[in-house]
Amino acid sequence: MIKLVNIKKLALFSLPILLLTPEAQSQSKLTEDIRLNQVGFYPSGPKTAVVVDAPSDKFYVLKDNLKDTVFTGQLTPGVVWEHSKENVSKADFSKFKTPGTYRVFVPKLGYSFPFEIKDQVLLPVAKGSVRGYYYQRASIDLLPEFAGKWARPAGHPDDKVMVHGSAATATRPEKFEISSPRGWYDAGDYNKYIVNSGISTYTLLSIYEHFPKFADTLKLNIPESKNNIPDLLDEILWNVRWMLTMQDQDGGVYHKLTNPSFDGYVMPADAKAPRYVVQKGTAASLDFAAVTAQAARVFSKYKKELPGLSDSLKNAAIKAYAWAKKESKR
Repeated sequence: MIKLVNIKKLALFSLPILLLTPEAQSQSKLTEDIRLNQVGFYPSGPKTAVVVDAPSDKFYVLKDNLKDTVFTGQLTPGVVWEHSKENVSKADFSKFKTPGTYRVFVPKLGYSFPFEIKDQVLLPVAKGSVRGYYYQRASIDLLPEFAGKWARPAGHPDDKVMVHGSAATATRPEKFEISSPRGWYDAGDYNKYIVNSGISTYTLLSIYEHFPKFADTLKLNIPESKNNIPDLLDEILWNVRWMLTMQDQDGGVYHKLTNPSFDGYVMPADAKAPRYVVQKGTAASLDFAAVTAQAARVFSKYKKELPGLSDSLKNAAIKAYAWAKKESKR
């Protein structure tokens, strides 16, 4: 049986602190059957773990030294989760708010992987998520000072991209060349899509609009980090500037910039196949109109740093919307 020695009377603590006896420590082991957010929790936020086949009705939150217990709680009765068919109980330790590194311990089962409780505990995840777009950039060298071990030569300059037959017009006939650099590669291939990247661009722009104080102070270590524009907006610009090149003179927007077929397992700089912009459509044009209108609103704050950009984005949005509206009546 696991015994806990209460030393509450030996010192003054805001919460009872216990020491696991040598017998208890000998029965402890790291287990994957205590499942929780291993990144961590905010001090004032909810904190829960899920325990599979709990052999005890109690759980303990331990310091990372696996000796000091800082919180004791009661597991909820086990229920079968329909998706995994596992018998699970919940450990809720939301009331514990002291910053530090901890583990959840369940007698006769073991202890969890470590996690932190602290302010801004998810900041590294937020930075990593946004920096992921930098690694997907086309048309630029990813230098070691910014990309670390993922540094690589530039791929796809896209300064000579042909108009595909599906997108040909009198002013831009088949094989007419346009320049369409920058942008982000799509997931799993080296093509660039208006709709797909537009959704991501909208999401990042919305982060800026909803959380401006956070966005203004977010440091991402990208090549543009030393300018007077927030890093989040600099990364957005890499795709927005590409999107502007995907608009035809009549206002319609090409669906994607693509190879005739997907590249194999090669680095971007080694992918040399010809590139095309393909058929214009209402989905791409309306997506483009929404994103450029939103971007015009956001970048209007930076008219000094980016002269003319906000106006260009607004005009592009209006033209794309007009084209799509006209096209939908055909």
